[in-house]
Formats: sequence, C-alpha cells, structure tokens
Amino acid sequence: MHLKNFKYVCINVEGKTVKGRMEAVSKSVCIKYLQTKNYKVKSVTEYKNIITKLEQITIGRLINAKQLVFFLKQLGSLINSGVKLLPALELLSLQQENRNIRRLYFELYQQVYNGNLLSKAMSKRKQEFPNLLVQMVKVGELSGELGQTILKMADYYESQIKLTTEIKAAVRMPLIYLGAAIVIAIGMLLFVFPNITGLFESFGDVELPPITQFFLDTGDFFQNYSLIIFGSIFILAVVFTLFYKYNDKFHYYVKLSLLGLPVFGKLIQMSNQILIANSLSQMLSNGIHSMEALKTTKDILNHDVYKALIDKTIYYLQDGKPFSKAFEESRHIDPIMAKMIATGEKTGDIPRLMENLSEYYNGISELRVQQLKNSIQPILLIIVYAIVGVMILAIMLPMLSLGTQI
Repeated sequence: MHLKNFKYVCINVEGKTVKGRMEAVSKSVCIKYLQTKNYKVKSVTEYKNIITKLEQITIGRLINAKQLVFFLKQLGSLINSGVKLLPALELLSLQQENRNIRRLYFELYQQVYNGNLLSKAMSKRKQEFPNLLVQMVKVGELSGELGQTILKMADYYESQIKLTTEIKAAVRMPLIYLGAAIVIAIGMLLFVFPNITGLFESFGDVELPPITQFFLDTGDFFQNYSLIIFGSIFILAVVFTLFYKYNDKFHYYVKLSLLGLPVFGKLIQMSNQILIANSLSQMLSNGIHSMEALKTTKDILNHDVYKALIDKTIYYLQDGKPFSKAFEESRHIDPIMAKMIATGEKTGDIPRLMENLSEYYNGISELRVQQLKNSIQPILLIIVYAIVGVMILAIMLPMLSLGTQI
C-alpha cells in the first residue's frame, strides 16, 4: 500500500515548536495522530522525494512474536468492547510509534476500508501474520465472534512464546558450558602444553605419564597443523550449511538424527507435538475441515519429520484410512497422543480430544523443560570439570613423579 509523506509543525504542551515527518494514509489521519500526542497542529504539508520511497523498502519481518501478541490483544479487546473494526485499526495505527509497524497497521486499515475482510488483508502479509492466524480470523469473521477469536489466538501465540523461551533457556546454559569446555581445552592444547614442553625436556630422559605425553603430542599437532585443521573445519561447515539449506534429503536426515539425541530429541519431539495439538485444537474446534486444518498445521511446522507425518495423515485420510493411523505408526509421536486421537475417532469427537491434548501438553511442558534443564546442566558441568581436571592432572602428574624418577 502506498502511504503519503507529510511534514508537520506543531506546538507541544510546553509551548515549544515541534517539527517532524511521518507517513499516513491521508492528511486527516496524520492530524489525528499528532493530536493523540497532545500537539496543537499549526501546519501539515505533503511532500515527495526519492528518499521517502527508499525508506518504504523493508527487509524481513516488521513485527516479532511479542509485538504480534500485543497487537492481537489490543485489537481483540477493542472489538469486544464495542469498537468497530475500522476505527479499531485506525486507533492502533495512530498509537504506534514504530514507523514500519505503523505502516503495516495502516495497510490493514486501508485494505479493510476498501472493503476487504481482515483475514484477506492479513493473508497479503504472510511474513507478519501466520497462516493459522489468517484461518482463525476468517472463522471469527464468519461466526461473528471476531474479537473473541482474536483474543484466543493472542493467548495461543503467547503460550507458544512462553514454551519457546523456556526451551531456549533450558538449552542455552548447557551449550554455554559445553562451548566453554571446548574453548578451554583448545586454549590449553595451543598455549599451555607447548609452553611447558621445554620444562619437561629440561629434566633429561625422564619418562612422562602417558596422559601427559598424549596432550603434549596433541598440542604439538594442533600448533603445527592449526591452519589446516581450522581451514578444514570452516570448509566442512560451509559445505554442511549449503547441503542443509539446498538439499532436501540431507536436511530431512539431519532433522531426523537430532530426534535421536538422548535429551534434546525428547525436547524437539515435545515442542512439535505441542504445536500440532495446539493448532489442530484451535482449528478443528472452530469448525475448520480436517484437511484444511492439517494443511495449515503443516505450513506452521518447521521440522521436516513432522511435516512428513502431516503429509502422511492427509494421504491416509484421502485413502479412507483413520486420522490416527499415521500418528500410531510414527516413532516420533508420544503413544499418549496417538491413543487419544484414536479414542477421539471412536467417539466421533476429535476436536475435543485435540483440545484435551493441547491442555495436557501445555500443562506438562513447563515441568518437562525444567526436568530436562535439571538433567542436562549437571551432566555437562561434569563433562566441563572432567575435561579441565584431566588436563590439569596431565600437567601436575609429571611434577609429582619427578622426585621418584630423578
């Protein structure tokens, strides 16, 4: 959408002159925005130049997940309080300080003003508004419960943010510990052991403990071939990244192998199951057809294994097979989930069972993440202490044994 650019001159509450520029749908909307800041408007003039056109070019998403939740909560609350959709969008646009986000809200406003549905306007901005949200907004428009539907989606995305944050927190510290151990080990091999080689050699033909000799040889090897080693690691990393990005089979098998990791695999599985249960619960319980719900769920998944599971489910449904069959056959689905879906089919109430699954997984997610955190961190701390301890032992053992060998 093309927004107009305006220069303005105003008087603020302190009586000082304020000059500035902004984008808006029209001059009247620009004046409304300035009035919301308690400015007394003296003049507003439209202008055009090449810079203003370049400033409208944006890369990537304009709003993050938290900003999306805030927008949905505001919009849903306004609609539920009796404010019509168009004035609600105008009000949110006028209150937004971020220029790029304000432009996005104005775009929604303009689309709705031109007679489009909100879901249609959102569908044109796929980066900012996920397909699941678009589908649910469409359901809310058809059912006449747009405000309530938007608030439900705000709660849904808020729970997803919470889960993602908890998982990142559970993984972050262990990775820091492991990274620290690797850096310490490499530092000691490159700088500590080569420097003490001369000290050990000054004692003549004293026999060094095997562990000390191993680290001395390893340190020498790293020093002599460090460029080749790090160069090879860099090349392998580039090749791996390119294959991961552009080779679908390689990408799939990497994702599959991550599911087999002792601790992290369960974390990945739980995260994807929660996403599947939540999205299917939201759509099926609001009357969206199972095929459409599955296709939308596939779009919001990022894991190839679970995308393939949804594809298999769609294929089975088209072939007249049960909804639960693909879930029961998968090694990467919790048996509880597969059995509950099968139970839902037998009772003819899959939407309610999906809603129960969603509540179940959301209820235990925080506990599971905390359990994983408590199990991972001590193990990796032991690994860190073991690596550093063994290296210090390799330095100290020759000192302790010199008295018996000289």
